[in-house]
Amino acid sequence: MFEEYTSFVFKNRKKIFAVVLVLNILALFGLFRLHFTTEFSILMPQKSRQKEIYEKMNGVFKTGEQLVVMVKTNVDPLSREGIDEIFEIKEKLSSVEGVKTVIPPIPEKFPAGFRLVETKNMSEEQYRDFLSYVENMKDFLNVRKMEDGYYSLFMILPRNSVNPNEIESTLSGYEHYLSGTQYLEDQIFRYLLFMIFTLPPLAVVLLLNVFRVQLGRFRYAILSLIPAGFAALWTLGYVMGWMGQNLSIITVLVPIFTIVMGSADGLHFVSHFLERKKDGESTFNAIKDTLESVGRAMILTTLTTMAGFLSFLTLNSQSMKQMGLLAAAGIGLAGVSTWIVLPVILSGMEDVEIKKKESSLARLFQRLSKRAWIITLVVLFAFLPGTFLLKADLNILKLYKGYTRVRKNVEKIEEIFGRALPVYAVFESENLLSPDFARKVLSMEEKLKSKGYDAFSVYDILVRMNEHLFKEEGYPKILARALILKRLLPEDYTSNFLSESTGRAFIFLDNLDRNTLEEVEHIVKESGFQVTGLPYIIKEMNDSIVPQQVLSVVLAVSMVFLLLVLFQRSFVIPAKAIVPVLISLVSLFGFMGLSGIPLNLITANMAGIVIGVGIDYAIHVTELFRYYRDLEKTVKIASTPILANAFGLSVGLSALILSPFTFHTYLVAIMWVTMTVSSFMSLVVLPKLLEVKR
Repeated sequence: MFEEYTSFVFKNRKKIFAVVLVLNILALFGLFRLHFTTEFSILMPQKSRQKEIYEKMNGVFKTGEQLVVMVKTNVDPLSREGIDEIFEIKEKLSSVEGVKTVIPPIPEKFPAGFRLVETKNMSEEQYRDFLSYVENMKDFLNVRKMEDGYYSLFMILPRNSVNPNEIESTLSGYEHYLSGTQYLEDQIFRYLLFMIFTLPPLAVVLLLNVFRVQLGRFRYAILSLIPAGFAALWTLGYVMGWMGQNLSIITVLVPIFTIVMGSADGLHFVSHFLERKKDGESTFNAIKDTLESVGRAMILTTLTTMAGFLSFLTLNSQSMKQMGLLAAAGIGLAGVSTWIVLPVILSGMEDVEIKKKESSLARLFQRLSKRAWIITLVVLFAFLPGTFLLKADLNILKLYKGYTRVRKNVEKIEEIFGRALPVYAVFESENLLSPDFARKVLSMEEKLKSKGYDAFSVYDILVRMNEHLFKEEGYPKILARALILKRLLPEDYTSNFLSESTGRAFIFLDNLDRNTLEEVEHIVKESGFQVTGLPYIIKEMNDSIVPQQVLSVVLAVSMVFLLLVLFQRSFVIPAKAIVPVLISLVSLFGFMGLSGIPLNLITANMAGIVIGVGIDYAIHVTELFRYYRDLEKTVKIASTPILANAFGLSVGLSALILSPFTFHTYLVAIMWVTMTVSSFMSLVVLPKLLEVKR
């Protein structure tokens, strides 16, 4: 079969080359059809109780996720000049398309007696009344005086969504800072463009240097990467471009995975081809014999890597399912490309320069294999304690690295006002303004404030107005008075807090860690209300990760084991080949626990990738052993390309260190540890297992 295929390639070289050229041109056109998605909604579960509460709330109040804007000025916002500037900024922000309401840092109207006075056009006497009023309301003024100037905080409530770039353009004359989910989402687009045009090329450069060391010549390194490069282009151009699949913070990893992981077959093919040429074989025989020795392994490793990604289909996340399917498609295309492209290119190479230096790695691993059980115990004891330190957490703010403008903006607002990202307490009542119900909400707010959180609702304003106008402490004791006070507030202001039977309170958090969210949730639910917001939807998703991950790991191991059994027609050898992968899984979760990397939607699913990729090394060892029937020769031939592949994969993914997202750096660290352990165990423990009789 391999001889016939090699003959077919030699006879049809030009035709195959022409077809590949046309495919690449069409794929390039597909790149212009790529669509980007930046919404955090891609991280939301497909079925979610929190999501239902959140969408219902936004439907009631007809708003999207709010934006927080902090503006720095040199004028006191409570001076006449400062007040004019505040409302000038407010009008500019209100003119931005999509903005429903802008809540300024000072009240737009204030009660003078029992009538409302507009703050913007007040007289000198009314200004004195205003200063008296705001003195009583100072806890609710979003104004801070700092050593370097004055800071004012505006809250923008969009109808559905608003473009933060337009907000920034409107405030171009001021030093300003933005926060809020919509702002975090908007910045993703810029980062995605940076990543898609810089990180895959950087990964290629890193891989080339690693492969050059292994293969001895730079041109051989290029040859080994060409199939994976074509596969990445086809995945982006055809699967994502022409078929309309969106590029997100999750799926942006697909071309990098395709290049880095898909290059394994190219490396093994070129490496074994050069070994044959070194033994004096003709080009035809070198290609044929290479396919005979590693062809089955190449097919199997492609399928097992695809299986690792396809295990994502068990997750309750559309984005992870999409990434699993796209990455599996990319790896599959890389496998096909290797079989088509490399034989065509190599068929024209008669004279090759061969690296003569023999590697001493084989002898090293043969010596280590004699102590395989001791080494296994050392690895397990080193990583096993870390599995008990694992913590599940997904903080959407910490998705961004500390140097990014997004993270700096949010932290600056937190530094000045102690708040940046809101969540919501949602409550329902037939009479939202009744004293008993209002005090229930205010009691909840007091509990939150006692824990260091900032909570705010329309009831807080009514309390201060009651104290200012009626000299009565607290919320009005009779409903009629509360209704009178509500009429003194602007309708477009109160409509953001109260509807006919539903109300909400804003809760500002200083961080979005799991413990913080759980504490706030406990207080709100204890009060009889519901808590919601995007951080809670993502937390709900993250809470389901562990049981889903168990199923995903079981599915990945099962698929990989079944593929090995079908190919090798044996249960014993596949069972032995799985052992290095299982040890790698212990190292994966142990390393995450020891290093403090949180278990979340993204990092937890590295298990499927580790299974799919880690088994590749074991496959090459078992397939070469099947071919040569000589364990010493198997380790000698397999050690160098396996280590080069593991090292190349880790180095190639190190391009993600330049990503602005923290979880990409986590992936790099995880891959370095797991690929080192997986390749090492395949060359030390697996040969020892293969020596053991049935």
